[in-house]
Amino acid sequence: MKVTYDRTGCKSFFKKHKNLHSVIEKMIQQAIQVQLETGMSKVKIASPVRIVGQSIYEFRLNLKQAGSVRVAFAVKDEQILVVLITSNLQKDSFSRELETTLKGSHYAFGSR
Repeated sequence: MKVTYDRTGCKSFFKKHKNLHSVIEKMIQQAIQVQLETGMSKVKIASPVRIVGQSIYEFRLNLKQAGSVRVAFAVKDEQILVVLITSNLQKDSFSRELETTLKGSHYAFGSR
């Protein structure tokens, strides 16, 4: 599985937790892998917007030292594009943040 992190939606979170960057990436990748293997039971559709025809999903994840976050991602074949990582856990404000992140952006798998 190849995981790509979008700069627009992930940069500020990684900047805030730069000393944990690689640990966070590994934990997110493992969590998404588990969800894909178990039928994505804890995952919900995050937005009606699609990336290259693929749905955007979201789930909550406890990143230990970095705290709890919501992760928005899309999957195509063996590629995962993480669109947004935020500590904003409230669903309506998370949705607004995601929509703002998606506006005007042109996402493609494997492009970043």
